[in-house]
Amino acid sequence: MINKNLIFLLSVFFLLSNRVHVNAVAQDYVPRNVDIERSPKNILVGSYAGGRSHLKPMLDVAAILIERGHNVILLTSGNYEPSSEYPGLKQITLGPKLSVRQSKINIHEDFDYRKMAQFRELTTAAYGKTYEKFNNVAKEYNIDLFFCDAMVNEACIDVAHNLNKPVVAWSSFLQFVDHKPYKSDPMFGCNISFENESFFERFRCTLIQPLQIAYAFASIERQLNDARNQMNINSASRKGLKFNLALIDNFFGFELPQPLPPNVQEIGPVLSEEYPPLTPELTNFIDKHERVLYIAFGTRVYAITELNDKLTQAFVEAINNKIIDGVVWALSETSKDDFSPTLSLTDGTQVQTLPILNNKHPHIHVTKFAPQFAVLNHTNTKLFFSHGGAGSTHESLYTGTPMLVLPFGGDQMGNAQRLETAGIALSLYKNSLDVNDILNKIDFLLKDEHIKKNSKRMKYLARINSNRKYRAADLIEYVLYSSDLDEYLGDAFLKEWIPAESRMGFIKANNLDVYGALLGIILTLIGITFKLISNTLSNRKKSKKE
Repeated sequence: MINKNLIFLLSVFFLLSNRVHVNAVAQDYVPRNVDIERSPKNILVGSYAGGRSHLKPMLDVAAILIERGHNVILLTSGNYEPSSEYPGLKQITLGPKLSVRQSKINIHEDFDYRKMAQFRELTTAAYGKTYEKFNNVAKEYNIDLFFCDAMVNEACIDVAHNLNKPVVAWSSFLQFVDHKPYKSDPMFGCNISFENESFFERFRCTLIQPLQIAYAFASIERQLNDARNQMNINSASRKGLKFNLALIDNFFGFELPQPLPPNVQEIGPVLSEEYPPLTPELTNFIDKHERVLYIAFGTRVYAITELNDKLTQAFVEAINNKIIDGVVWALSETSKDDFSPTLSLTDGTQVQTLPILNNKHPHIHVTKFAPQFAVLNHTNTKLFFSHGGAGSTHESLYTGTPMLVLPFGGDQMGNAQRLETAGIALSLYKNSLDVNDILNKIDFLLKDEHIKKNSKRMKYLARINSNRKYRAADLIEYVLYSSDLDEYLGDAFLKEWIPAESRMGFIKANNLDVYGALLGIILTLIGITFKLISNTLSNRKKSKKE
C-alpha cells in the first residue's frame, strides 16, 4: 500500500515538474512578426460600365485598402455617391450613367454575342475620350496601381500599360480572364460545360462559334486599334498579358471548377460587412407573411409591358392559390407606365393593376428600392425571383434563398445555368414566358427537398468563402510592393506568379514537339522494320526461284 502511494506521489511530482519546465520554456518563445512594410500608395479604381453591381464588390476591397492607409480614387460613369458607404473615397466621373434604355440595345430580344458586339460598338466610339480621362486622372493623382473592371474597359488597362503601372483586373466572369476549352457560355451560343455535350455540339462550339464571334467583333477591333494608332497608344493586348493579377468575384461550387494559374485568384463572393436594414414598412409587411417571394431585376434591367403583365398575373394567382402568401417587388428601372391598366386571370377575373402598384393589395408590396440583402436574409423570404446578376446571385447564395431566374442578357444566362447545375434554382425564358410555367416552378422550388438541401450546402460554401476580400487586398498590396522593387515593369515582373506555359508557347508547353519526335522515331522504326521484312521476303523468293 505504501509503495503504491509512493509511486503515485512520484508520478504527480514528475508531471508537475515537466509542466513547470514547459511553461518556463514557453515564456522564452518569440512571437511571430506579422507586420508588413506599408507606405501609402495611390490606387485608381476604374470602371467604364459603372453601376452598383459592378462597383460595390470592387469598393468593398478598396475600403480595406483605405483602412490600411492607401489613397483610392474612383473613376466611373455616372455618380455612384459612395461617400456614406465608403468614407475616404474620392470619385471622379467619366460622364453620364450608362443606361440600358438609352443604349438602343433591345435586351428583350434573344441576347448573344451579336448584342455584345452592339454594346462594344458604343464603348469603342467613346474610347478616345475615356482614354484621355483615365490618363489625365492618373497623372494628376500620381497613380501607382490601376484596379480595372475587366468589362469593356480597355482604356483603363491601356493607360496603365502606357504609364508602366501594374494592373489588377476584376471580373465575376471567369471566361473573360481564363478560358478553358471545355467551358463556354450561353452568351456565346453554347452551354456552360461541354461535359455532356454531343460530338457535333462540341465541334460547333469549339470551331464554328469562335469563328462567327471573331467575325462579328473584327470590325470593332479594327476601329479600336485605329483609335489607338491615331493617339499613338501602345495597346496592352499587343503585349499578350493584359493584367498582372486578375481577381475573380466568384467561388467554385457556383462557378464550375477548373485549374487556375497563380495570377488568377477567385476571391468571391465579395459582400459588405454591413447592409441597410429593412424599412419599418417592409418589416411590417414581411413579418405578417410567412411565404414571401421577393422579385428584383437589379439596377439596370427594365421589364416591358408584356412581361410585367404576365408577372403580375402569376403573382396574383400564386397568392390566390396559396402557393405564396406575399410578394415584395422592387421596381428599380421599371416604370408604373410599363403595366397594362387591366389584367385577366385564368378564371376570367379582371384585375386592376394601379391599385396593386399603389400598394392597395394586402399581399403585394411594390417599392422603387428595397434593401435586398435584408429582404433575402429575413426568415419569411422563401424565394428570390431574379435576373441572375452576379451580385444578386451571391446574396441569394449567402442567405440560402432558392432562386427562380429570368435572365435578360450578359452573364445572367450562364449564371442561370450554374444555379440550375448546383440544384438551387430553375430558369425561365423571357420570349416564351407562360403564367402556368411560372406557378409550377414557384411551387416546385418551395416544396422540393433537394432544393432545400442544396441551398443549405451552397449557403455554407458561400459563407466560408466570403472573407476572401481581405486576401484580395493582400494580393493588391503585394503587387504594389513588388512594383516598388522593380524600376521597370517588364516581362520578369511578377514572374513568380506567371506559369511558364504563357512564355513557352502552346507547342513547347504541351511537349508536342517531344511527342512529335517520338512519333517520328516510332514511324521510322516501323518503316525500317517493314523494309527489312520486305527485303527478307523478297530475297527468299529469289533464292527459291534459283
